[in-house]
Amino acid sequence: MSTWQQHALPNTTLLNNSSQIVNNPNTHSRTNSVEVHDNLGEINHTSALSGDFGNLFNKSDYSDIVLIVEYEQFYAHRIILAARSEYFRALLYGGLRESQHSHSSIEIKECKSAAFRILLLYIYTGRINLLKEKEDILLDLLGLVHQYGFQQLETSLSTYLKSILSLKNLNSSIIMPMKSSKQTNF
Repeated sequence: MSTWQQHALPNTTLLNNSSQIVNNPNTHSRTNSVEVHDNLGEINHTSALSGDFGNLFNKSDYSDIVLIVEYEQFYAHRIILAARSEYFRALLYGGLRESQHSHSSIEIKECKSAAFRILLLYIYTGRINLLKEKEDILLDLLGLVHQYGFQQLETSLSTYLKSILSLKNLNSSIIMPMKSSKQTNF
């Protein structure tokens, strides 16, 4: 490893001048992982970044705002909300009453807390496990996603809902005639 690489990458070991980068386990790094890059000049730690932001989700540490939905409090960070959503950017930094830093809490009305929790987790991590959620919560989430302008999530969620609702309709159309034919047989 050259001198500049040792100074620029003090906690990293370059193996055989290849594109493998290994974190040194003797450092204060939170993860000791091996990352292989096709291009030595490119580093992609988006997964770690997403994980770090996810660790901030609904934690009072460093939080500068509390969002209240159906009497449930969600600790959040203005800058993260604004960076991820045009709606929150306007609300928190657009000169509205809520943009004054003296307002440390905002009540969000006409919204289910379960759906809002999922959206907030998405804001912080970019991920949602749709398989764990009930359909009514996902439908509430779809409304929130539309309201707050998460177009990519709206498309993905709509596609998922269409597929599961189509399967349910298909199951209903098969099961219902089977039940009625069993009832009419003497």
